[in-house]
Amino acid sequence: MDGLHSPFGVLGQLKEKRGLTHEQIMWSQPWAMLLLEMADEPRYVKGQRPAPVVDNADDLRKILQSK
Repeated sequence: MDGLHSPFGVLGQLKEKRGLTHEQIMWSQPWAMLLLEMADEPRYVKGQRPAPVVDNADDLRKILQSK
């Protein structure tokens, strides 16, 4: 699904996912904090990862040598 980029879509998403009321969203935490929390939530992404994931030094060495 794509969308929910406007402030109204984000408000609706917060209400649905967290069970918050409009008043709680508007007055409980700073708006920037809510946006940062939402951006950091885990989510599923189809296709290849946009960037390689490095778990250890060997992975980093392989990525750097391939470029």
